[in-house]
Amino acid sequence: MKKYSDRIRSVFSHFQAKLMLAFLICTLLPLGIIGFIFYHVTYQIAEDKIMTSALLADDQLNVQMNDRIRQTENVADSIQYDMYTLSQTDSSSTQSLSVFGSVRNDISMFKTTFGYYHISIFLPRDQTGADEGLYFYPLEELESFRIPEKKRLNPGTDSIWFYHPDMQIPFILSEGYTARDVLVCCRLLRNQGTGATEYAYTILIDPSEFSDALADTFSDTDITSYLAAEDGTIMAHSHGALCGTSLDADTLNLITKEETGTLKEGDISYHTARLDNGWYHVTEIPGSYIRKNTQILLKTLVFTLLVSLPLTVLVIIMISGNLAKRLKKLSLAMETFHLGKSAHYTVPELAPPAKSPSSYDEIDRLGVTFRNMQESLNQNMDSILELSLSEERLKYQLLQSQINPHFLYNILGSVKTCISLRRLETAEQMISDLTQFYRLTLRKSGDLIRIEDELEIARLYLEMEKLCHKDSLTWEIHAEDGIQNFLICRFTLQPFLENSIQHGISRQTPCVHISLDVSYGDDTVIITITDSGAGIAPRQLEELRATLKNKTVDHQKHFGIGNVNKRLSSPSFGNGTVHVESRLNQGTKIIITFEQMEDSDEESNDRG
Repeated sequence: MKKYSDRIRSVFSHFQAKLMLAFLICTLLPLGIIGFIFYHVTYQIAEDKIMTSALLADDQLNVQMNDRIRQTENVADSIQYDMYTLSQTDSSSTQSLSVFGSVRNDISMFKTTFGYYHISIFLPRDQTGADEGLYFYPLEELESFRIPEKKRLNPGTDSIWFYHPDMQIPFILSEGYTARDVLVCCRLLRNQGTGATEYAYTILIDPSEFSDALADTFSDTDITSYLAAEDGTIMAHSHGALCGTSLDADTLNLITKEETGTLKEGDISYHTARLDNGWYHVTEIPGSYIRKNTQILLKTLVFTLLVSLPLTVLVIIMISGNLAKRLKKLSLAMETFHLGKSAHYTVPELAPPAKSPSSYDEIDRLGVTFRNMQESLNQNMDSILELSLSEERLKYQLLQSQINPHFLYNILGSVKTCISLRRLETAEQMISDLTQFYRLTLRKSGDLIRIEDELEIARLYLEMEKLCHKDSLTWEIHAEDGIQNFLICRFTLQPFLENSIQHGISRQTPCVHISLDVSYGDDTVIITITDSGAGIAPRQLEELRATLKNKTVDHQKHFGIGNVNKRLSSPSFGNGTVHVESRLNQGTKIIITFEQMEDSDEESNDRG
């Protein structure tokens, strides 16, 4: 036993054997564990990706269908107004025919413009046009519609949505007079005193309009998507033949219990969303669909692991042998150095003269680096000193680079809003002002610029905001004589002006006036920005003052003000301070104080 133990020790006394064993243990064991974890994690990621993709398509469908439902509700509101006008007209007067004709034209226009299957109006028989027969019918014919009894007795002011099978409309409007299943949006008006129905109207929609959208979204998949009413009636289905059928009680209870969200029951994941008219949009994603789409990926991963394992072992053996050989040579070189050889001694075979320095590997360079270590340390100390001297300037440049995109993002958002509102002249003027704005700011390349230039930048920004807010925004700028020639940290005023506008204009303070005053202090410059806006709530004011006191820059809160405060507080930029005073609905005052800094050859900006 001792003989075998000594032999094992002898084998592993060599560095190469130890290195190879360590490589094998530290590589194969983690590789096996990582492969096992990676297998399961990859499967979960693939499953999440497939679910996310399906749910994203589902959410887009919700937007599309809600848009159609809201459109129909808006049409119903318009018809409601027409019906009120018609009901207030004396049917015996000649004016009633004119009103009836106008209402009939509106109904025809709604049907044609919005692509409805049909629109039907039900009036009392004594009402003008009740027997028109195309769009207008006697009120008693409303009985042919299968309006849910509960909703019919208590219609309120909301629309009644339900499914009507085998609906027929006049042959003039329907080829072949063919009956068709339809979705019905119905409104009833009852007399509050007698309870009798005064009039009603219905908007008919072809279920295939929704079914086709569901089918197109999830074509060539095992995913099922449908719209269901509160009573379980399927209003539309990705398989059109199922329209008008009913959900089983278990499925109905499941989707009504979780009106919005995703849940899993058995091997099926249900994604449910409640539409604006009370329908449930349900998408069923079977587990088989997810497994089918992940099998190829999982097989590829397993195959890759099986192939990589033997290759990994072979590479480890080759690398460990080569590395052990090179390290042995390096060890000999280090021993030679410790035996009193000169530090400039050329390490044998580690950096051979025939080998180009550009082709040295890490071990070659380790020998050369060891030889030149003392010189490198001295050079590094000099570099550290130089870096510490420029640290403050780098911090400023970082903060400056952050605030420009933040400002540009907000201005471009305003331009986009003007374009969306068809205010093209305003958008064009804003772009022109923005061009002039950046021409000025980019031309001033230094960290410090004259107050005169900073005020011009502020004026350009206010002009751009004025285009958006029109009469809601006014301002005045005042600077004491000669103070414009002092220097200020570039891009200081714009974030404060932006806060005064964006957070100052509110329902209580629809118009904001901004006053910007630059005056002398005791060897300082004092800039006061006062607005008549909405002010800052006490809690938010405390948070803002804490940000200013701690000189922090938070990208989520008070980014612009924190950024300016951080830059101004630097000794290079005047040891400035920012103080905020504010009261709700009475306005905000910003006081910026910094040391007077005069222009010099080192600090001068390009004024060309």
